[in-house]
Amino acid sequence: MLRAVIPLADLADVFSEESPEYLGESFPEMKEASPPCTLIEVVPDEEQRRWRAGFYRAVKGPLDFEEHLQGLRKADYGQHLSARRG
Repeated sequence: MLRAVIPLADLADVFSEESPEYLGESFPEMKEASPPCTLIEVVPDEEQRRWRAGFYRAVKGPLDFEEHLQGLRKADYGQHLSARRG
C-alpha cells in the first residue's frame, strides 16, 4: 500500500490524463479480485470546484502513481536548488 499526502494542485497534475471516479463520502468496499487502482481521499478542508470531499478511484495503479510522485519530488528539489543559487 502506498499512502501519500499531496496538495490538490499536484494531484490535478498527476491525473491530468484521466478523471478519477467519485465514489462517495465513505471509504469504498473493494473486492480482492479488483484490479490495482489508486484511491484518493479529499477531506472537507481541501474541497475545491473539481474535487469535492470524499473518495475517488483512479485507473492509474499505485506504481504509476508513485512514479509520478517521485517525478514531482525531483522537480521540487530542482526548484529548491535553483532558488538557493539565485
